[in-house]
Amino acid sequence: MTCPMIMMTVVAAALGTVVLDYTLHGFGATVWLPFLGLLMWAAFRLRTEYHQAQQESAWARTAETALLQSQERNQAIIETALDAVIIIDSAGIVTEWNAQATAIFGWTREEAVGHPLAETVIPPASREAHRQGLRHYLQTGVGPILNRRIEIMARHKDGREFPVEMSVSPARVGESYIFSAFIRDITERRRAERRLAAQYAVTRVLSVATSLQEAIPQIMEAVGSSLEWDLGFFWKVDAQSGVLRALCQWRASSYNPEEFVKATEGRVFQRGEGIPGRIWERGSPIWVRDIVTDVAFPRSAEAMREGLHGAFGFPIRVCGEVEGVIEFFSRHIQEPDDELLKMMADIGLKIGQFCERARAEEALHQAEAQLRQSQKMEAIGRLAGGVAHDFNNLLTVIRGYNELILARLPQGDPMRRDMEEVKKAADRAAGLTKQLLAFSRRQVVSAKVVDLNAVIKNMDGMLRRLVGEDIIEVWTDLEEEIWPIKADLGQIEQVIMNLAVNARDAMPTGGRLTIETRNVSVTKETRWGKIMLEEGAYVMLAIKDSGHGMSEEVQAHLFEPFFTTKESGKGTGLGLSTVYGIVRQSGGMIGIESEPGQGTTCTIFFPRAAEPIQEGDPAQQETSRERGRETILLVEDDPAVRGLVHETLRMNGYHVLVARHGIEALLVGTKHVGPIHLLITDVVMPQMSGPEVADKLAELRPEAKVLYMSGYPDHPVFKKGEVNLETNFLQKPFTPVHLAQKVREVLDRTNVA
Repeated sequence: MTCPMIMMTVVAAALGTVVLDYTLHGFGATVWLPFLGLLMWAAFRLRTEYHQAQQESAWARTAETALLQSQERNQAIIETALDAVIIIDSAGIVTEWNAQATAIFGWTREEAVGHPLAETVIPPASREAHRQGLRHYLQTGVGPILNRRIEIMARHKDGREFPVEMSVSPARVGESYIFSAFIRDITERRRAERRLAAQYAVTRVLSVATSLQEAIPQIMEAVGSSLEWDLGFFWKVDAQSGVLRALCQWRASSYNPEEFVKATEGRVFQRGEGIPGRIWERGSPIWVRDIVTDVAFPRSAEAMREGLHGAFGFPIRVCGEVEGVIEFFSRHIQEPDDELLKMMADIGLKIGQFCERARAEEALHQAEAQLRQSQKMEAIGRLAGGVAHDFNNLLTVIRGYNELILARLPQGDPMRRDMEEVKKAADRAAGLTKQLLAFSRRQVVSAKVVDLNAVIKNMDGMLRRLVGEDIIEVWTDLEEEIWPIKADLGQIEQVIMNLAVNARDAMPTGGRLTIETRNVSVTKETRWGKIMLEEGAYVMLAIKDSGHGMSEEVQAHLFEPFFTTKESGKGTGLGLSTVYGIVRQSGGMIGIESEPGQGTTCTIFFPRAAEPIQEGDPAQQETSRERGRETILLVEDDPAVRGLVHETLRMNGYHVLVARHGIEALLVGTKHVGPIHLLITDVVMPQMSGPEVADKLAELRPEAKVLYMSGYPDHPVFKKGEVNLETNFLQKPFTPVHLAQKVREVLDRTNVA
């Protein structure tokens, strides 16, 4: 019975007593009526309070129901939250633990609630810091990690650590605090970030590196550090020996597996052997969960001692071929990750593309450098050829009149000795101009198909005497079935002699000179040392010495005329420039490789000749020495040369018509009433070239034959093959005797024809 009901019962009893007393004793109205009113007011009051109490009780029941519903809703929200929700009290004891916390950390609610947070999700290394931070906040109200999002490492029930994002908020409840933590696992996000970082780092390295050797160490560090692996190796395919060799390694700063590294550096792998060999054979990435249990891993014993487990590797393809392999190792067992393998395959493809691009750029740079060098040599050659041409005109006059004077001086004349010295000096000057013409590729060439080995064998004795075989060993390494080449035999001998002399001078205290020949087939444009070879067949001539070598600076000027490193008076600087000109004129390529103290190798490539080797020279026809009777039209713009030729021809009985240039020659040819048997003309003249004069005169005098004179055969007519340089050309400088012989030879051949 409630309090209001009890009070109403008491009041009713009191009223009943009063009525009874009135009945029995008959009180008067003055006594009982006030008391009766008081009792009635009390009863009314009690009734009112009773109804109010009933209403308040109903409200309390409604509030209690609402509170229970609110608690159920809050618990449902916490339980269905995507983040882990953990609540601890001021002592660090877990009071709330939702389902996501169980999913992330592995502990059930029953296992976590009532236990210190430090013993569940906090890694051992961070537990003391957690306790100190909690005490510091309770004392000062300050906490550096509260009310903000932070990323830290957390601990799973199985002991592994992983990254989480966490926010902790404090709340005061009465005289104590509670702390609510909202936590999410960011392992996948971190993994994606690390992989993006690795891809970006590799792209950055490849954008600034200039070679694979420079890029690989940086790529291995970028990938290993970003993806949190511990050790890596780069294996290069050795194409000659057919094995993989470890060229470089990377290791994490906190890890030093010396035994495993030592065992790796000394190994080579065949195709299909070990992780690198299997990747090489398959051409695709490989993942190994635990190398200790992998029967196909040859270094498992060393890996076990160093605590290595997980591994993966991927190939580097260049132009479709595997040229290298990168492998990484971890101290943890690593579950297969197809996404990571796909990413590393893409990185391997990028590295391969970088290699292809770097090779193309290097070939382009080399080609540009070779073009610049060729242009420079061509410009120098044109200058040298022009100088030689003009100088040959002077030498023709000097040597010509010198011989004419010598022919008139008796043997005992004291002037004869002086003229002999003039002749010697002129001959030496002619030799220099010949070398300049050889360098500028304007020398007359009598090319034929020859056997390079036979040339070397015929020169063997002379070369040994030339270099001094008492202090220098001469070795020959000749291909047995050497291919034929087409070149001037005398020029090839000059090339070998010049290079042998240079090798001798580079070994003043003795050494070894090696002459090597090889057949070389190039299937696609490739580089042989510093020489870019196009597709085709070549015969290689290499002359090596063990001398003092040369610096890069010296090598840059080797083929320039008059450049020499020898002492003054011991060299003209035309030896290598002559070799260069001869090789280029023969259609070949030449390159020199040298390092100070490491000797020098000169490598020459001659194109393979399509024709068979010519066994011997055709018999030389005897030149008639009879005096001439024919009429010759002489065209020469240089007065001195014109005078010498005129005088020589006149002395040999010929009737000479003289013209200073082509137009005058055509006028003379028109006005002359008799036959003109021979036209002798310079090649390069103002107004009209020699070949043009010959063409115009042929319309007027078809019976006239032609003999060209020039300091160098550089006119396009020679390149077209319209003039036979062996029968219709006279190289300046020439002597009167040579002129007379050549004129007679041309006229006699014409008469026979």
